[in-house]
Amino acid sequence: MHSSSIWFHVLRILLPGVIGTAAWAQVAVTDITYGNRQNGSWDYQGGIYYSNDYYDVETLSTAGEDYHVDGALANDVYIRRNTSSGNPNNTTLFFQGDQWQSRYGTSNLAYGETPTDVEDLFLDGNLFAGIRDPFANTGSSRHAYNSNIERIDFHLGTHVVQEGEGIVLFDLENVGNQGDAFRIAAFDEWDTQSATPDAYVGTGLYIAPDSFGNGLDSPTDNSSLEFGRGTYTNGDNVSGNASNITYFSENSLELVGIVIRFTDLGLSAGDTIEGYSLMAADVTAGSAQDLVDWTDSSVYRTNTNRNTHGNVDFMGFGAQLATPVPEPAAYGAWLVGFGTIVFMAIRRRRAMSRSPHAD
Repeated sequence: MHSSSIWFHVLRILLPGVIGTAAWAQVAVTDITYGNRQNGSWDYQGGIYYSNDYYDVETLSTAGEDYHVDGALANDVYIRRNTSSGNPNNTTLFFQGDQWQSRYGTSNLAYGETPTDVEDLFLDGNLFAGIRDPFANTGSSRHAYNSNIERIDFHLGTHVVQEGEGIVLFDLENVGNQGDAFRIAAFDEWDTQSATPDAYVGTGLYIAPDSFGNGLDSPTDNSSLEFGRGTYTNGDNVSGNASNITYFSENSLELVGIVIRFTDLGLSAGDTIEGYSLMAADVTAGSAQDLVDWTDSSVYRTNTNRNTHGNVDFMGFGAQLATPVPEPAAYGAWLVGFGTIVFMAIRRRRAMSRSPHAD
């Protein structure tokens, strides 16, 4: 555990009036600190070369405070699709890369790890890849580009919410934009037999467009990124051959990030949940129970247009929780003050115990 985290937990016990009553809200990410690069061995799959390189995201900065991405990791991620209306069962992925990579002596090399399925993409926590328009049912220039996902469920298992804890998400955006809209909700009951949420906490939080931060550097330190994309036509399985591949010609894109605290989802520190779900911005629920059935087209619309409510492009992130990094200097000052009060109280009590008692 980081020393700053130890200070935080000590002070949360000693100074609940200072730490426990903070007002949390979703906040834009202003900076990222990456760990060391892990170099893998490149391989070839479905028409694309992959370097299998990796960077951990260590710390996130916001206007208010910093976060470690070191919290609980989801046990599983579930992709929910409603294909009953004849919508496609496809997935289009983004990959950062270069048209030429001298290190491997090959063209069209994608950074990051070779994908297997969409679930692993989110669990991977690597900002080299993401999913394009996951909630789009209509509106793409080609029908195959509509992924037709209605909901993405992150199952943590039984989890006790910690003070200030939150979910970190990144959107791949055009330069100058600050994120597209979506909805997010926490669930507190889980049906183990069907592996689906059984009850939600409220009707979810609507994240408006441009709620994310400004453009961020990728692990390769480029603020304006070169991305390619490929479409897979076998649902969540992205290990096959990709179609409609564009080779890293999209070079006016940026990463933008947001931290959504659990208190914004109607929860308090100490509450027990099972996980959380991402869904399109046009999801309309009259009650928390309405969110349970993702095949209910009156709630999860099957005509979500990528040009209006289905255009968020989630990077392969969001399955590991973020915890706030306290300011050791400020907390140290509080602890010194608190310690002084305790010391003086003990000293006075001892002095009184040594003074002669009146008859």
